[in-house]
Order: sequence, then C-alpha cells, then structure tokens
Amino acid sequence: MEFSKQKIGALLIYLGGIQWTLGLLLAEAWHPTYNSRIDYVSDLTIGPTALIFNVTVFFLGLCIVLGAYLLTDSFRFRLLTLFLYLSGIGAMGVGLFSIDTQPIHSIFTLLALLFGGLAALVSFKVQKPPISYVSVILGLVSLAATFLFMPYLGLPVGSTETFLGMAKGSMERWVIFPVIAWIIGFGGYLSNQDPES
Repeated sequence: MEFSKQKIGALLIYLGGIQWTLGLLLAEAWHPTYNSRIDYVSDLTIGPTALIFNVTVFFLGLCIVLGAYLLTDSFRFRLLTLFLYLSGIGAMGVGLFSIDTQPIHSIFTLLALLFGGLAALVSFKVQKPPISYVSVILGLVSLAATFLFMPYLGLPVGSTETFLGMAKGSMERWVIFPVIAWIIGFGGYLSNQDPES
C-alpha cells in the first residue's frame, strides 16, 4: 500500500493530537496533587509527571510541524500552513521550556494556542461541509476562550478564584481542547482525502 505525502502528513497530525490527549490524562492521573479544575495545564511541565507531559507536548508540536511540511504541496492555501507551523513550534517550545521559565514558556504557549485556533478557523478553505463548519466553530470557541482567559493570567498556584463560574484550570481547557479536537479531526479528515492538484 502506497501513501501520499498528504496522507502521511495528515496521519502525523492526527497521531500527535491523540498521543498528547492520552499523555495529558496520564500525567493528570499520576500527579499526586494535581487538580484539573484549579491548576494550569502547564503546571504539569514541572514536578513528578513533567517528563510525560513535556515529551508528549513536544511530540505534538513536532508532528504538527512535520505534518505541515508534508501537506505544503497538497493545498494552495499557504496561510493555513503558516499557522500550523507556528502552532507546532509553540507546542514544541512548551515542551522544552517549563512553566518556571517565564516569560518564554508563556510566549510559546500563546503561539501554540493562538495559531492553533486560527488554523482551525481558516481550515474551512481546504475542507468540505459539514466538517468545515465544525472546524470554524472550534476555532471561534478557542479564540473566544483565549480572550476570556485573560483575567486568569498571573493568578498564583492554587488560586481558586473564578470568572464565569470556572477556576483557571477549567477555563484554560476551553482554550486548549477545541484546538486539540480540531487537530485530531483535521488529521483524520485529510488522511481520507485525495491530494489536491
């Protein structure tokens, strides 16, 4: 069986999203004091489960970058490719620079999430309905949540302060999970499409 560059690139993006999600669940479960409602996702970059989280988030970024490279010739819409590259570089940076290396960690986090949301939003150009509509919705949800997350920035470790009825860990997941859902869906979608001419 022969695979095109598009199918390999799409598969890398798909697998990157899946392995990160499973790695996050594992790190959260094995961390003795972690509370996903209260703690930032990036709190997992330090402590007893740092290796699990950092490796999986770096691998997520690497899969996105390699996938974007392999997909470059598959569609003419270069803005999507650029957003994928920037998001992937951001995720790799999150894996390399833990939360206690500020401000560089936050810069890479912003790259990963902002450009991940933008990639989801503009991916409708290379997808067909109804999946293109879902991608736009996921991108808009993530970008809106990014804006709503601003009041949470800088809250101290263990803070239970809430905005919109959610503590910072819960609100942050409204930024991240739509992007991850899109990554998995986008990779799966493109792996089943014939390359464009």
